[in-house]
Amino acid sequence: MPHFQFAGLVVLIVVVNIIAGLHSAPADPGLCVLGAWLLTLVGLVGCFAVIGRLPPVVDWRGVLIDQRNKMSLARLQLVLWSLLVISAVMTEGTINAVWSVVPNALKNPLDLNVPPEMWILLGLSGASAVAAPIVLGVKADQGTLSVNAQGQHAWRDIFYGDETGNDDQVDFSKVQQFFLTVVLVIAYGVEVAAIMLHPSAPPGVSGATAMLYFPALDKGLVALMGVSQVAYIGYKAVPHSKTDADALGGGGA
Repeated sequence: MPHFQFAGLVVLIVVVNIIAGLHSAPADPGLCVLGAWLLTLVGLVGCFAVIGRLPPVVDWRGVLIDQRNKMSLARLQLVLWSLLVISAVMTEGTINAVWSVVPNALKNPLDLNVPPEMWILLGLSGASAVAAPIVLGVKADQGTLSVNAQGQHAWRDIFYGDETGNDDQVDFSKVQQFFLTVVLVIAYGVEVAAIMLHPSAPPGVSGATAMLYFPALDKGLVALMGVSQVAYIGYKAVPHSKTDADALGGGGA
């Protein structure tokens, strides 16, 4: 019955946001809009869990599991940003659209003022999710890739190494990347929540009616995330296991 569960969650998300829009107003939305967004976020997590339980993985965390049959940090990053952005778009777009039907209300309810830095962040997360399997594929060809053959998925896989030579050790580049991502997602989520509590005209738009929109992102934080992503993929590409060729060549330093 996964398809019924998925469809039910999607319908529930839409209904919750429509009701929130009908019972609130741009001038004084109260906690109604924020509550709708949080319920949307929970509903999306449920949708992702339903997708994850589809065969052959059959694990509610399936969207985080990669070709090694392990939980992936690159996938976690993409999922976190996707949850934040998709939930905010659904809530803001739906409620703006509901608000726009009243007289003298919004003229462009779907103009959410998404900052270009947000697309850069999503692009970085997407690029990491694409680059990681390529790097792991090379290690698989070299015979050094660590694979989970037992089918028991653990959260610690997010922080451990990817090769047979370091799969029992914490990879600090992953720890750094994890906390940077979590801090950025939470900080930006708080900014989105603040706008939902107190809608206003988007910056630089004069004479506009108060509406829901995406706040600006600091370029320095985006640059920091970009450098961290490059370091993360670079460290992943470096060999961390001895191969037969290394052994014959003396192993090196």
